[in-house]
Amino acid sequence: MRIAYLNAKYKKDHTGGGHVHMQQFIKNSLELGHEIWVYPGNQYPGAKIIPTDRINHIRTLRKMDALYIRLENGAPFLLSWSLPPRRILYGFPLVVWEFNTLPDELTGVSKSGVKSNGLYEKNSPGCDLGICVSPALSEIISSKLKIKRVITISNGSDPNLFTPEATIAPRMLAFQDKFNVVWIGTIKEKWHDLDLLGDAARQLWLHENGRNINFHIIGAGLSGFMIEMPPNVFYWGAEDYQRLPHWLAGMQVGLSLYKPGKSHYNSPLKLFDYMSSSLPVVSTEHPLAGGILEQIGAQDLMIPYGDPKALARVLMELASDREKCKRIGAAGRQLVVEKNNWRKAATETLNVMSEILAEKRSN
Repeated sequence: MRIAYLNAKYKKDHTGGGHVHMQQFIKNSLELGHEIWVYPGNQYPGAKIIPTDRINHIRTLRKMDALYIRLENGAPFLLSWSLPPRRILYGFPLVVWEFNTLPDELTGVSKSGVKSNGLYEKNSPGCDLGICVSPALSEIISSKLKIKRVITISNGSDPNLFTPEATIAPRMLAFQDKFNVVWIGTIKEKWHDLDLLGDAARQLWLHENGRNINFHIIGAGLSGFMIEMPPNVFYWGAEDYQRLPHWLAGMQVGLSLYKPGKSHYNSPLKLFDYMSSSLPVVSTEHPLAGGILEQIGAQDLMIPYGDPKALARVLMELASDREKCKRIGAAGRQLVVEKNNWRKAATETLNVMSEILAEKRSN
């Protein structure tokens, strides 16, 4: 297939999860024999460039088998291309919308407080396939929009990149006599709960048997959170995604901590990267994470929202049972190798697209 992959502003040297998703979709699609076309400035090696002058722009888009729009929060004007006149002009036989979280407009109000302009509802009848990263997101998208078909394709990890065999990051070598717990993320989204991490760390610091547990925070723009953190919390700033496996190789547990609300609709990238690195994951209540932890027999690592006592207790239990950590970590990695990896996610996506495209062409 020739796919126009739009609203995907990929950066080569990145630290954010969105860029990981874009990179992996393009990379695996190319390796599976498909063509990916992007606008200038969003190049991934091997992707083809869509000309921006009017005539060549139209000519190029008319060659596409699919318009694939990546969606996160706001509603881009590209949604209107799903319906005539643009769809007829460009000749798209297949239109795909990829939802990475619940769009602000579908909650009724945008981040700026302005009411929705209805771009999603208005243009959804022209969408042939909606791809959602979690079952909860698929359910609400199906109920709110008139998309012909909605499927769930969760995020994943690359088990060749995130592996327990990675060398340990030099800065973690001094902590190898400790029990190291990691949280990766940013404060761009308000659903992360670093207060929960800090409160649990404070309780463990005051507990004689908990002082061996250290917390490591990796991400951009989080230095302000460190002012009130206890001495067992270390902040390392943002790290290039390609180097994260070396940090995870020096850890024993990964944290996925959320506040209730919109976080229910996402697919935590960190969850799969932790698992691929053979780390057991402690998560707050989350429908997707809960199902995955249950698959590997680790449902006892799911804790209630905003409960630092529960988080401290689970971490102390894991710190005292390293064999359990290894057993859960190995089961998690096997699940990524077999199921929750980027190659499988891309393959499933492209197979459904090809199936719908074949049906359209036969009618």
